[in-house]
Amino acid sequence: MIEKKYLEKLNKINLFSHLGEDALEKILNSFNSKLIQLDKNQIIFNEGEYYQNMCILLEGEVILSKTDEYGNRNIIDSVGENQIFAEVFSFTSRKISPVTATTNKKSTLLLINTEQLLSIENIGDLDLIKDKQEIISKLLHTFADKNLILLSKIDIVSRRNIREKILHFLELNKVKKGKNIFIIPYSRKDMADFLGVDRSALSRELSRLKDDGLIDYEKNTFKLL
Repeated sequence: MIEKKYLEKLNKINLFSHLGEDALEKILNSFNSKLIQLDKNQIIFNEGEYYQNMCILLEGEVILSKTDEYGNRNIIDSVGENQIFAEVFSFTSRKISPVTATTNKKSTLLLINTEQLLSIENIGDLDLIKDKQEIISKLLHTFADKNLILLSKIDIVSRRNIREKILHFLELNKVKKGKNIFIIPYSRKDMADFLGVDRSALSRELSRLKDDGLIDYEKNTFKLL
């Protein structure tokens, strides 16, 4: 039984917005979905690990990262509340995660087994089958959006120097937030890992950009000038 406050959160997510609370609870029970709570810095799954659940973050924050052959961590994305992750690879036949997912805060997640989501065997309820089909249809749009995020990441790291990477990264966050002053969800170390640069070099270049009058910032709050 999922608490009412979490059902209300789930109802606000596009994936389930077409369902009433009763229908939502019914379909979640058909997936044998599971609610878990984790402390900060706990690993949900590792890169290269078999994992068959789609995850919905209801509270907290999760960092998705990869480690290169030299042991350097590269941040792929930050997952915020009411966002979905692990849905792409968990729908593949191999179900091998290309990233490591780690909580960045105390977090609450809903896990949905993708095999059970796709299955309509032994379901005599036509409304339940219809609701499943609608969810799968909406997931296709989610996959497309994630592909655009990946392309944005490639665009950032392909820039030729640290200054260009920083400015493009901040410009994308400005567009994403829809305002000139915005908060990024990364510490300086995490930001360096996302951009694929040295942390000290990042701090130096941020200071130069501020001195040059191109940006202003205070901790994680940034402004493009």
